[in-house]
Amino acid sequence: MLPPPSGAGWTLEVDPGCAGWRLDVFLSTRIERLSRNRAAQLVAIDLDDPDRQLKKSSMLRAGMRLFVRRPLPDADATPSEPTILFADDDLLALDKPPDLAVHPTASRYLRTVTHWIEQTLPGPPRPEPVHRLDVETSGVLLCARHALAVRSLKRVRKRYHAVVEGQPPDAWTSTVPLGFATDSAVRIKIGPGEKPAETRFTVLRRGGRRALVEAEPISGRQHQIRVHLALEGHPIVGDKLYGPDEQIFLRHIEDGITAADLARLGHDRHALHAIELAVQWRGTPRVFTAPWPDELEALIYQ
Repeated sequence: MLPPPSGAGWTLEVDPGCAGWRLDVFLSTRIERLSRNRAAQLVAIDLDDPDRQLKKSSMLRAGMRLFVRRPLPDADATPSEPTILFADDDLLALDKPPDLAVHPTASRYLRTVTHWIEQTLPGPPRPEPVHRLDVETSGVLLCARHALAVRSLKRVRKRYHAVVEGQPPDAWTSTVPLGFATDSAVRIKIGPGEKPAETRFTVLRRGGRRALVEAEPISGRQHQIRVHLALEGHPIVGDKLYGPDEQIFLRHIEDGITAADLARLGHDRHALHAIELAVQWRGTPRVFTAPWPDELEALIYQ
């Protein structure tokens, strides 16, 4: 059996439920945030028959192993770098800036924490993120340097700060169950669903038309804080997906937002920051904090 070709890319196996699918449809389903048009432009190799040329319309069979070459969409980018908050032989805590994804996506390879780790902290052992933050969410990201730490650090307590529109109550808890939104044109959008979710909120400060809110997610659903706030009528300032109009998000990923979009959003990224993460490690409580950004502080009183 041949090893995957060298270079950036995805190694995928076609499961029985996808047998008979076109290649471009399969790739757009399996690769996060990859449209069918972009999928059609990728080069895919059948690892069991590497001389066969696959086209976007090629029909797949169950068990096929594919290597899909990843173009570098951000090859000209100069990514920001995380700030190291803490490091020892077990743990690495970073303050992630808002323009880095944690892992590669269809539109990001160089602008990721994992690429920064590969270039800056080569292993072995190489630190591995133990949880995720959305691309635009800044703040504490915890990484583990070995398998024991990876297994042990899945349960962490997180606190976030967010600037939200409007004036919510002083404190409340949202328990709306969540799932994928069935009425949205955005495949990854979350809405009311069947999976239990709980977030506790407290207002820390108020401006004239906005408030600074602390959020503690008790469960860990995708986009949970953002969705719960939006469902309460207090979306996070700058949220392209859960803010004033999801079409802003669609324009953002295809061509970029307009000046009018930016004016409606109120900021160029969603104002959500992972300010604290607490974990038990080797019997000792460990707490890591990331400073609240000045750019978000300025939004509260606008």
